[in-house]
Amino acid sequence: MKRLPLAILIVLAAVAVWFFKRTPATPETGTRVPFQNLPAGLADQFSGENALAHVKAIVDFGPRPPESEGYEKSLVYLEKEFAAQGWETRRQSFRKADTVVGPKTFTNLIARHSAGVRDWTRSTPVVIGGHLDSKLITAFRFVGANDGGSSTGVILEMARVLSSDPAAAAQVEFVLFDGEEAFLENITPTDGLYGSKYYAYSISQRATWPSLGIVIDLIGDSRYGYYYNPEAPPSFADTVTRVAAQTGLKLSRPPGPIIDDHVPLQNTGLPCLHIIGDFVNMPYWHKPGDTMEVVDAKALEQTGRTTLKFLAEVKP
Repeated sequence: MKRLPLAILIVLAAVAVWFFKRTPATPETGTRVPFQNLPAGLADQFSGENALAHVKAIVDFGPRPPESEGYEKSLVYLEKEFAAQGWETRRQSFRKADTVVGPKTFTNLIARHSAGVRDWTRSTPVVIGGHLDSKLITAFRFVGANDGGSSTGVILEMARVLSSDPAAAAQVEFVLFDGEEAFLENITPTDGLYGSKYYAYSISQRATWPSLGIVIDLIGDSRYGYYYNPEAPPSFADTVTRVAAQTGLKLSRPPGPIIDDHVPLQNTGLPCLHIIGDFVNMPYWHKPGDTMEVVDAKALEQTGRTTLKFLAEVKP
């Protein structure tokens, strides 16, 4: 990461302390759904070109801030694509009256394969998520091709790959979060992560808990490195570092915690892996240049295959 001004570093450090100081909830003994490793060969079926086509389709709908036309069109597209691969989707909508810009309605999209658990009050072993929304910016047309679009494309392609093995697909619940982006400049304890906070709360109310979670973000540009969350369990860090070396993903431990949608999940007691591109060094982050020109099939394929290889080898 390039150096940030001291004042910004102090603010970011203070916010990180607030987010990470919480003591995770403790699930009751026996309520976690057991996880079995996915078949190793699934990762090789992941196509970066397929994922790239999904990113382009979503970007073509335009900006996707909460409550926007672009967000609704993206939801309809996702529902159609998931259904074509045997996945059932549910919209998880909620209204928050006290956002920093007033009342807002958010909608997460959750997907489960038809071969899996049909009781939505009970969990699958694995949750894989990323955010769908793009940041609300009024000064220019921001489409968030990498920031939100790239992870969504990878998730749709993972859904296709998993559908070839119903037993593997049955272990996974996908979730596309709304409201990851703050309405003001940066994520704070009162602004941003709206969808993942609500989803995390809903997880904690289920009769059973997942065994692990994965969140991906800003993973579409192979020119920059990637980070995993430093607070990940040691077995997660060891496994993802090993499989990333196999896929060519330039993955390393960041100098400090990164606040993203995995944090609310971790705060429920769910062990999580977070993979994110080095956004600090991306000159187009939250700027007009976050368009399809910065997203490439290689980066999407490396991330998708790394995620699937991780699930084939990790021991929670």
